[in-house]
Amino acid sequence: MPPAAAVEPDKILRELRDLWEQLGRNQETAGGVLRACAMTLMAATDSGAGQADADSVRQTIGVLMHDHPSRAIVLIPSEGGEIGARVFAECWMPLGGQRQICADGIEITADPVQASEVARLLVPLIAPDLPVVLWCRGARAFLDRSLDPLFPLADKIIFDTGSARHAPSAIEFLRRLRREGCGVADLAWTRLTGWREIVAHFFDDGLADAQKVTSARVTHGGAAPGSSVLYFAQWIERALPQAQVRIEAAGREPGLRAVALSGGAEFSIQLGEGSSVEVRAGGNSAHSMLPPGSDDALMREELSVLGTDPVFDRVLG
Repeated sequence: MPPAAAVEPDKILRELRDLWEQLGRNQETAGGVLRACAMTLMAATDSGAGQADADSVRQTIGVLMHDHPSRAIVLIPSEGGEIGARVFAECWMPLGGQRQICADGIEITADPVQASEVARLLVPLIAPDLPVVLWCRGARAFLDRSLDPLFPLADKIIFDTGSARHAPSAIEFLRRLRREGCGVADLAWTRLTGWREIVAHFFDDGLADAQKVTSARVTHGGAAPGSSVLYFAQWIERALPQAQVRIEAAGREPGLRAVALSGGAEFSIQLGEGSSVEVRAGGNSAHSMLPPGSDDALMREELSVLGTDPVFDRVLG
């Protein structure tokens, strides 16, 4: 990583050009270097996790680049510090290929109170004429408004209300942003993809009539239902308007634990060990695996749809 650059957009862009020239000179394969960029991906790291979260973000971005090459901009909060910037590159060689593919990035450190200045700095650094995604990590976005100046820069803002201390307040925060015209997404909703697919297959396979389902029970662990549980219950209410939906607590481990539908036919999903689930329907049972819940898997799913998710929008209300 080159030395820290002064916080001037022109100089940071020159640092990027120098970085690409250096990559070209150091390339030993005959295929050379292919510069790839399909969007700008900005990631605001979790202020409560310090450098560890910044390192985790860099690793996740390195994985995401293979499917979604981007100009990555990593924003690291540093209370009391001056704004600083460094440039970097993420490179990989496709299996069987002879050309190295690289995407560039910028790491910016700043005090959260300098968010407006950081937002002005970012405008000329965003890759022109390409989508812009802002990934807000941790509970910071729900506890203060330091990230607000960044929101107008993004076409899509990805949060994780699962990290919020109070799920209903975090969900209401997303509703307010959407009313203000922001395109929002929530990884707490993305984690439900596997659960929703199992329920949908139950009806698609003709095992039950949605109009005859009269009751739905959503079970969670922990003292209070998290945002994924609230989303799932709301999704069932909208998908099965005849059903009375109840949310119940069972066990200490937080999160969605089970769902049971009744009326016309009995159907249930019970979380097992790890990410396995037991599915019971019509007196039969089977086991299935939920999709991976890692940050890179969830972000890969969200980045594959840069527009709004109409189902999530309806559930968010």
